[in-house]
Amino acid sequence: MTKLGNITKALTVTTALLAMSACSTMKEIEIRETKANPNWYQDCEQIGSEGWLFWKTDYAYSCGMGESKFEQASESQAYAFAVKGYAERINGMVNSSTTVDIKGNNGVESRVTQTIVRHSTTDTSIREHVEVKKHAYELAATGRVHTYVRIKMPLNVFDKLLAEAKNDKNAKTIGAIKHSSTTN
Repeated sequence: MTKLGNITKALTVTTALLAMSACSTMKEIEIRETKANPNWYQDCEQIGSEGWLFWKTDYAYSCGMGESKFEQASESQAYAFAVKGYAERINGMVNSSTTVDIKGNNGVESRVTQTIVRHSTTDTSIREHVEVKKHAYELAATGRVHTYVRIKMPLNVFDKLLAEAKNDKNAKTIGAIKHSSTTN
């Protein structure tokens, strides 16, 4: 065999080995017949500890789920909902009202009930969080990818963000009171 033949053979074998090793590092996405939430998502704890004995660290957790025809969109949705969960806990406000209206119409009563819940979150700083768990599968019947994530944040960082949000609200309240007293 010539020197050129040996080089060609070596390159072919090397290329084949690289291709096989690349394929062995790929992970197939699971295809399921039925929808199922992972247990850690279903029971997503808000606060917990990780570690051993004296070396435990406290964390604040938040979970999210996404669904899309596209895997990356599903993952982005899940991540966005998990971060939204933090923002709601740090800086969210809820406004709720229920109205019941009973009207008589020619001796016939009709009842209309309306419940309105508004949940708003102002811009909230979220930092130092790390994704710890992720699970994705494709639902065979729809071809849509379902992704679940749980992210964690050190509890001391979460507590700092709560304090910052509280201080911002207090500063805005004081500013509004000062503005109101100067305009009256």
